[in-house]
Parts: sequence; structure tokens; C-alpha cells
Amino acid sequence: MKSLDIGAPGDFVDHKAIDLLKPDELLYLRIPSLRTLSDELRSLVTKAASLSSKVVVSIPQEEVDDLLLVQGLFRLGVHGIAVRMTHRPERWLQQHGLGQIHSGDRDLIERFHQIRSSFPVDRFLTVEFQVQDDTRVLGATIMGVHQFGASWVVLNPLGSASSERFRQFRDVIEYLKIRGPTRLNVYFPFWKQEMPEWDLKTQNTFSGLEIVHIDISNRCSHSCVFCGLYGADSIDEMKKRSGGTLPEPLKNLMKMEIDAEKCLGIIKSLPWSVHMIQFGGIGDPLMHESAVDIIAAARRRGFAVEVLSNMEYLNDDDILLLHRLGTRNWYEFHFIANVSAGTPELYVKTRPRQSEKTFEKVVNNLRLFSDLRNKSSGAGAHTTIMCVVNRLNCLELLDVVKLAEKVGAWQVWFKPMEIHGEPHRSYVPGEDLMVAMARAYSDAIAYADGCGVNIFQRPICEEIIRKYSGASVHV
Repeated sequence: MKSLDIGAPGDFVDHKAIDLLKPDELLYLRIPSLRTLSDELRSLVTKAASLSSKVVVSIPQEEVDDLLLVQGLFRLGVHGIAVRMTHRPERWLQQHGLGQIHSGDRDLIERFHQIRSSFPVDRFLTVEFQVQDDTRVLGATIMGVHQFGASWVVLNPLGSASSERFRQFRDVIEYLKIRGPTRLNVYFPFWKQEMPEWDLKTQNTFSGLEIVHIDISNRCSHSCVFCGLYGADSIDEMKKRSGGTLPEPLKNLMKMEIDAEKCLGIIKSLPWSVHMIQFGGIGDPLMHESAVDIIAAARRRGFAVEVLSNMEYLNDDDILLLHRLGTRNWYEFHFIANVSAGTPELYVKTRPRQSEKTFEKVVNNLRLFSDLRNKSSGAGAHTTIMCVVNRLNCLELLDVVKLAEKVGAWQVWFKPMEIHGEPHRSYVPGEDLMVAMARAYSDAIAYADGCGVNIFQRPICEEIIRKYSGASVHV
């Protein structure tokens, strides 16, 4: 799902978002008025409609009655319209009192019914509610337009957010849960950064799946010291607690994998609201014998795909096949390579059961992805080098960025280490290393800026630099 809010003539328009539309991807295009639709925006709508069959344009309520305007919009190829209506239940409450609160904003519901009755049957129609302070009958109003054919609605709270407003909308969501409408999605504004906060704080479960995480394999042959399952210290600790051997339930957990046909069925059944599938978990997804087929199925359904792996298990044929599923946009198909080192010596130090030969295999796989992208004008599967920052590698972060440059990775993620158990505490960088670690972060960021490698979650790195020892932030 993508959304664009074009507030006024001359506003910046993200043409790249349009260029990357998938055939069945929803684009919610919010425009101020059809009457002032410029040639540029008209061309943009036409282009979007040629790429996706699900372009929905949000327009003011008063323009729906202008048949020529609406027909002109449909001639551009759009799938449907979201009518912007202001929710004002005061009149209904004044006339009928709270005793009829279940009836909702009748004026708005009847207006939607009227529009629906004269609307082309082959076109989608929904409502974007512009909601003021009074939400007392909003749940019933949503149910009313749903009964007249709106399969999803957008709630646009006017004014600022507050704990009281979150509570009011939470009551609305609870009302809808109790009424149990089928096939109804309720969205807060796609185009506002606060959308996740509104969903979270109102406990909105009607917004539809957007990101799906699938663990396809718990198996892994690596021994990262920071791993809570396969790290040598963790395994020794679990054996110690169980009389010298790993308990059977743990052994079974480490061998678990999803059935390939079941996984393909899950991918096939996911709704249109999903835009990304993540493959990761406590093992390495690429150890599944059908991993490449599963990833390919997700890409062929049009989902963005993100894979977290140590990147050892692919062969050249696998990489070539996966490369062909990517685009120029890194977000569409992306591998996060957990390397956590920039040199073979440090790689072995952080993974005692691996060898320098393993490191070279990983480097060659990453470089092959990069070489194929370069031959395809930047299209293909993209890569991020992940470095789980711990006591063993926290002073060698510059080498990680240099490795990313060497293999053509798009970015580096310096991920703070998580403590999964008591054995991990010894790998957490202590106060004695903070000054030097801050300097290492600073040097790594400076080099990344010079060679064009992006730093993921850069503000966290910069906060570490600011906090310790007066190291300067390179910008």
C-alpha cells in the first residue's frame, strides 16, 4: 500500500513511488480538488492507473455530485473514490438524544447511500471521515456506511492528538469489535507519520496486515557468540543445566522447519494490505531446502521481501535466480547479512566454529549480488551488512563499513547486542570501552559518508558518539 497527499499546487510529488507501483497495489491519492487538478497531477494519476488496478482518489464531498468531474476522473483509469465527509453528529443528537445513539450520524449515512445508489457498480466507493471532537456515534456511523457497501473506511482525526482522543477512538474500535462487522478495515490516515501511533494507542485491529514475519527454519550451522540458541556459551550453559546433554525439547526446537507447501499456501492467502514479508527467526531461513522457492513465491505475489541470514548457504545458481526477482529499489528485495565483522580474523573470533573459508564464501556471495546489480543498471537483490556490536568487535566498526564498500552493500546496520541469557553478559561492551567505541563509531560514519554507504538507524550511533568522551559526530 502506498499513499500520496497532495495539499496544494507546487507540492513535491514522489514520482518514484508511482514508478514502483505493483499491478495489485493500493495507491491512496489524496488531492485537494478535482476542479484544480493540474496537468501534471492528471498525468500522474493516469500513469498510476496504468500500473495498478487499485488507485483510489480522495476528493471533497461537494465534488461527487459533479458528474463531469467524476467521469473525467474515471476516464483516467482510477479504481474508485474516497469521499471526504466531515463527521458532525450534533444535529442527530439534538433531535433524537442519546437514546438513539446506536443509529449514528444519519445525515452522513444517508448521503453515502445516495452517492452509492448513483455510483457506477464497477467502481469502488468508500469514505474518508474527517472527525472532529465528537465521536459518540462514530462507531454506528461506520457500521451504517459499511452496510451500504463501504468495505473499508479512513478516519482522519482533525486537530491534535491527545490521550483523551486516543481513548475516544479506542471506544469506537471496541464498539466495532462488539458489533463484529465482516470484511471491514478501519484505517487512520496513510499519509500521516502518526498513523502507527493512532493504531497502537487506539488498539486498532481493523487496519489490516501490512508486514508479515515468517520463520521457515530454526536450523543454523553458525555459532555466533551473541546468539541465545547456537552460541557456544549458551549451549554449554544449557548442557550444564541438563546434566551434560541438551534437553530433547531444545533439540527438537533446533530442528523445526515449516512444511514448504504450508508456507506457500500462507503466502498465497495473504490479503492485499500486506506490503512486506520478512523471513528470519531463531535459525537461518536459507537452511530450508525450499527457501529460494518460498522467497520467489513471495516476490511473485508482489510483496517486498526482507531476509535475515548469515548468507553462507546460497550457491551461484540460487543467487542468479534471486537476483532476477529484484528491482532498483532496495526496499523491494533485501537481504540483511549478519556478518558482524569486517575481517576474516574477527569473523572467526565471533563465530568460534566457523573458519576464514566461511567468511570468504559469505563475501563472495555478497559480491556476486553486487556484480549482478551493476550489470543490470542497479536492479536486483540488495544487501545490508549487519554488525551485532559486542565486546569483540566494537572497536573495529570501520572495517565493517569497508567490507560493505568492498561487496557493494547498500548500508550497514550497527545493531546493539541483546542479552539472551547470563552467558552473554561477558560480551556486552563495558564502560572501559565506551570512549574508544564512540571513536570507532565516529570513524565508521565518516568513512561511510565518504564512500556512499548508508548507516541504518544513524541517530542511535550519533547518540553514542555524543554521550561518550567528546568524540565528534561527522555530518
